[in-house]
Amino acid sequence: MALQMRQNLNMRMEQRLKLTPQMIQSIEILLLPQMALEERIMSEVETNPVLEIQDGGDGGGEGGDGGEAGSDSLSGLADDRASRESNTPVDAGMIEVSDRFKDDGQDWLWKPKSANGLGGDDDGPDKMAALEAAPDRPPSLASHLLDQLRFMELTPEVMEMAEEICWQLSPRGFLDLPLVELVPEEKLETAEVAWEAVRRCDPAGVGARDLKDCLLLQLAREPGDNGFEMALIRDHLEDALKNRLPVIAQALGVEVERVKEGVEVIAQLDPKPGLCFASGASQYVVPDVVVERDERGQWVVSVPDGHLPKVTVSEAYFQLYEKSADQKERSYLKEKISGARFIIDAVAQRRRTLLRIVSEIIKHQTAFLEGGVENLRPLMRQDIADKIGMHVATVSRAVKDKYIQTPGGVIPLSSFFSGGIATQDGSEAESSKSVKLKIQKLIHAEDVKNPLSDQEVADILAKEGLDISRRTVTKYRIADGIPSTRQRRSF
Repeated sequence: MALQMRQNLNMRMEQRLKLTPQMIQSIEILLLPQMALEERIMSEVETNPVLEIQDGGDGGGEGGDGGEAGSDSLSGLADDRASRESNTPVDAGMIEVSDRFKDDGQDWLWKPKSANGLGGDDDGPDKMAALEAAPDRPPSLASHLLDQLRFMELTPEVMEMAEEICWQLSPRGFLDLPLVELVPEEKLETAEVAWEAVRRCDPAGVGARDLKDCLLLQLAREPGDNGFEMALIRDHLEDALKNRLPVIAQALGVEVERVKEGVEVIAQLDPKPGLCFASGASQYVVPDVVVERDERGQWVVSVPDGHLPKVTVSEAYFQLYEKSADQKERSYLKEKISGARFIIDAVAQRRRTLLRIVSEIIKHQTAFLEGGVENLRPLMRQDIADKIGMHVATVSRAVKDKYIQTPGGVIPLSSFFSGGIATQDGSEAESSKSVKLKIQKLIHAEDVKNPLSDQEVADILAKEGLDISRRTVTKYRIADGIPSTRQRRSF
């Protein structure tokens, strides 16, 4: 029997959820942090002639309460009542900020030489003066090396090859690729001469093949007899990194104290000499939400908009729309007025959404703001969504890449969210961040001659009522960059 193909026309009813362009734009605006939102508004002003920036007054757009985009009337285009509602601080209860969320990493051998923090001060004359007096961005590693190579007596061929090698260095200053992969075989001899010239430049250690080569290059320039330290690096660097000092002492036939002295010398070297030239431009954070105390001694949440341009719909264009008899012109103006109204409403809606979400977060995490991360309660984005009647995706978009300014500093909004560890008595769980801090404190107070194992840490926390396994302790320790028991042991 032959298979027959037929076309039929059927009708059916179904419900579908489709995102309109306006909904997509509203979601995009909710995702934007403060500085990106300012750029977005200015971009809209440049592309939409109906939008204009008002001189004076507080920053930020105004938004209407109701109405549909594309209305023939200006009613609701700049609803003052909605603007006042969005700017009204929401009472967050009696809370006091006494500590900042901290997440410090550790490294037993090479300590970090610098740390970047986030400032929470408002823009003012002092800050602007500091920005104007800030030093220029340092030159790149390649430029720094080329300035030194120009003072060396190198042939044009060697100089050209050295320049190519400089630009091939990794951010830490290593030449990861072998020369045979960088230059043709006939130029390999010239490349080796150029490579040696680069390795003589400052900072010491640039142009190294690997970590061992980098440390040996630096030790070669150090004064005095460093033969023992060089032997440590050449033959026992892996053991030194894993703190196997007795093994090294036995292999070299010396006391453990002598090995410790050699390791201390190695720890003073820079394992990434080029990294200081790889730092990007300074990044500044403008907080999206502020928590501060009012005159009654209570804390309130507000969304600052002083950085945002205050935009409104041009009255001249609206009058032109009403008087125009050209249908094409009226259609164009109606489209632009609708777009202008929507961007104003979307910015106002973003402000109201942030106020609702952050106010609920602050109420839930009062203990964290009063006593620090040890008192951080388990909190999921779904919990906030259920409290305020929003979808969890909206909460996630609202807190993504956003910062909150408190008297204790500027911290990410995501710092308030944390998973939980159950307690043995069935009471309220503790947040994973507070458990991490307890692990850090236990390790910090341990006997360096006999450091705690992960199982011993788990047992101590179990005595405090936490239901935590050794595997979880190991996971948290690794996540915080804390070395293992063997690496922490002091001989």
